[in-house]
Amino acid sequence: MFVRVKTVVQDGRSYEYLQIVRSVRDGTRVRQELVASLGRRDLLVATGQLDQLLQALARFSTRLRVVEAAKDERFVAREAKSWGPALVFGRLWERQGLPAMLGRLAAGRRFGFDPERVAFALALQRLCAPGSDLQGAAWAQTVEAPGFKDLALHHFYRTVPWLAAIRYELERDLFFQDRDLFAGELDLVFVDTTSVYRYRDVESALVRHGYSRDRRPDLPQLVL
Repeated sequence: MFVRVKTVVQDGRSYEYLQIVRSVRDGTRVRQELVASLGRRDLLVATGQLDQLLQALARFSTRLRVVEAAKDERFVAREAKSWGPALVFGRLWERQGLPAMLGRLAAGRRFGFDPERVAFALALQRLCAPGSDLQGAAWAQTVEAPGFKDLALHHFYRTVPWLAAIRYELERDLFFQDRDLFAGELDLVFVDTTSVYRYRDVESALVRHGYSRDRRPDLPQLVL
């Protein structure tokens, strides 16, 4: 059912009437059937009867009651956190087996916190809001994810060098996890590099002098 506005002309003036109608099928045709006539629109609005009717009907609608309650000035949201990226990437993180791998590599070390949660926060921050570890610690507090509310800046500072130390073991475990009897060669390899240089006395079709992001005066050559 829905509300239809019907215009009626009386004594040279146009009036709008609100009607509740429903669509019914009559053979192969669909027609509108009048359920109830609410009255003239201007009178319903002026007397407040329309608002009273809507409020009375709203008592039977759970969704509408929530929306109306949210408009109440007494209810103010103190904070809002993002949860979508953490939910999606968290599922991929688990499917890759990273929590178990990092847990095994962290065995025997007295961190006093969960380094796997920090590693996940670091990876998620690099994807969503790349920045420093200082920025990452603040950003993690704006994300709704298990364990994030307990993370502090010094947890990030302690986890980053540990990840660098276990990088070989972690990459090896990730590689062999998805490898089977028929996966003898690598199809694609991603390498994380900060600066790549190639030196040669003269430029060629493949090598030319380029801009140095490290502000080096010798203008190292880059592979094109």
